Amino acid sequence: MGKLLLKIFFLIGLILLFVSWHIKIIFLFILFMVLRKYISTYNENKMKINLSVFILFLIAFWFVFPNRTSYSSDYIQSVHFDINTGDKIKEPILPYLFNIVGEGDIMAFVSLGSYFIPENIFKGKAIGDVINYNKSTYFVNNNFHSSYRKLEPLKTPSHHVPFQIMKDLGYHKDVSHYFLHVPNAENLQNYEVVVFCHGFAGSWLLYSELFAKYTNAIIIAVETPGFNGYFSKKIMNNIISRTLPHAYNQIGINYKKPHLVGLSNGGSAINSSIVYYPNEFKSFTILSASLKNNPRTNKKVNVIYGSNDRSGGINKKVPNSKFIRHLIEGEDHSLLVAQPEITFKLINQIINQ
Repeated sequence: MGKLLLKIFFLIGLILLFVSWHIKIIFLFILFMVLRKYISTYNENKMKINLSVFILFLIAFWFVFPNRTSYSSDYIQSVHFDINTGDKIKEPILPYLFNIVGEGDIMAFVSLGSYFIPENIFKGKAIGDVINYNKSTYFVNNNFHSSYRKLEPLKTPSHHVPFQIMKDLGYHKDVSHYFLHVPNAENLQNYEVVVFCHGFAGSWLLYSELFAKYTNAIIIAVETPGFNGYFSKKIMNNIISRTLPHAYNQIGINYKKPHLVGLSNGGSAINSSIVYYPNEFKSFTILSASLKNNPRTNKKVNVIYGSNDRSGGINKKVPNSKFIRHLIEGEDHSLLVAQPEITFKLINQIINQ
């Protein structure tokens, strides 16, 4: 029992090193609430001590809470708009409040927690690949959470999984959203545009950060009305007819054909588009997923996946003339995060050719 408690306290201590300061402040306040009875003069000065600590907590929390914004000058913008009118709107208040725990904090917890998860529990599944990556990577350099530390000085918008979960529950039906990265440059009309489609578990800010860091392109990270990452024909139609025109207007450029990239479940966006919207995109790239449908386009579909990824590959019915296979030896479903240099070298070749 003693060894278990020691491991738990050690894990909590490690997590506190890497989570945001406002989470540390909350933890210290909770620790005070648990240990306050051990203060020798607590009973005599209960009201004064409680009030003083609470005021101190509120002041500290106010000053260290992340400055989550979404201005047009931000490194990554978070754009909400009314589906019916196209008007840009503020983020709904309830999803914003759920951001008290940021995406970076969650990923730091997941990365550390992976060290304590037995390897056989998720063996053979995509989440098992993610856990194995976390186990085999030095924590400080782990790309699943280190990227968020670099984002904080640049102002970090709210992460968007809470919003997508609420949409799954039937809320905010008339509100759509996308993340947007615009290079700090002139003549944006000359820049390539990448439309990124997320996988299972929602539209992570992490993906937009990786694309912004490793490419010199305008990034529009679209999303499904829930967090499952399955882009149907109807969803792709809404993206093409509503989301993309709205984003181009925000950027201030004329509409041009973008490149379509889909990760994991987001590969469904490519499998839908190559059949129903084959002429709407400049290129098609599937990441860590399978090419299932026979393309109705003359453009070859790029399929990038790790040799150990059970969800990657090409349907045998698809002719060899319809795709270009990019097989990364020894990698699995965590390819994009585990090997961003290799992955984005291929992506840059595709979008710049």
